[in-house]
Amino acid sequence: MSKDERLFEFQTLASNTLESLVTTFNRKAIINSIAPLTRGMSTSNYVVQLEGNTKKYVLRIYPLNNDHSQLEIAAYNYARTMIRVPEIYFFDNSKQLIPNSYIIMEFIEGFTLGEFITENNGFPNSVVRSISGSLALLHQTEYTHMALLDENLRIKENFEPITSQYHTLFNGLAGIHIKPSTKEKFLHFINCNAELLKQVASKHVFSHGDFIFSNIIVTPSLQTCFIDYEYCFSAPVFYDIGKFFRTRTNVERYIGTETISAFFEGYNSKAKEPLPKEWYIYSKIADVATMLHLINKPNIPEGWGLAIDTEIEKTLDLLAY
Repeated sequence: MSKDERLFEFQTLASNTLESLVTTFNRKAIINSIAPLTRGMSTSNYVVQLEGNTKKYVLRIYPLNNDHSQLEIAAYNYARTMIRVPEIYFFDNSKQLIPNSYIIMEFIEGFTLGEFITENNGFPNSVVRSISGSLALLHQTEYTHMALLDENLRIKENFEPITSQYHTLFNGLAGIHIKPSTKEKFLHFINCNAELLKQVASKHVFSHGDFIFSNIIVTPSLQTCFIDYEYCFSAPVFYDIGKFFRTRTNVERYIGTETISAFFEGYNSKAKEPLPKEWYIYSKIADVATMLHLINKPNIPEGWGLAIDTEIEKTLDLLAY
């Protein structure tokens, strides 16, 4: 799957429009520069620098038909009581200047986790523990079901239980992009391991929702910060963990048993209750459903089906299927 593939088109706005969005936040601001931040799949982000101010800002514009701005602000307010997150300075969903909601927030200096690992030729255990410990703190809020959340982070709409999602997805549109042999093997495995699936779905928590390396920032002081909460929801505790440990070929050689052990230690140091012994396997199983949702449509970007098929095969190997 290409990291450059977007779910929603980047909002390229005229410079005077961008400036008007910033000066609505600070009418006295003199803008030095506004430059697009190309990473991301949904929102359109710009880094803003003001004259006489060493601090940088992010102008974050939400897609018209995928406006999760109020949910994301609620998630940031929730997270900041426990972990490091960017400050939100301004929010406008009036649609008066542009037809989109937007926020202005703190720009966190540092590398994304993927960049940090590449730059340092490694993944220090201290950073792993910091990340997993912070995730455990986010996971302290529990829910009864897998569900969408409202702007108060309360259950808004229940999802189909993850225990039955595999059949729905493999036998639906997602299944047409997966090799029949892979589909048959995985469905056979879950049919023979109903109790294991119950463990995967045994606890639902506040989930970041998109817990990938590009949404984790490592600062120069090695502090870790999570960004981009627009897809947060209630999910099994293993949902975020599975996404975190999904294969990333450019840094795969740095993520081995020592990293997995450090993650376990860091998470349990902050968790309300420790992860079970088979937590890593549960997370990989949970991530199969997550990946299938990405391709649960008639047409998908080139290469996504093969990449996900390969990842599912690796999970089957892990399960010694």
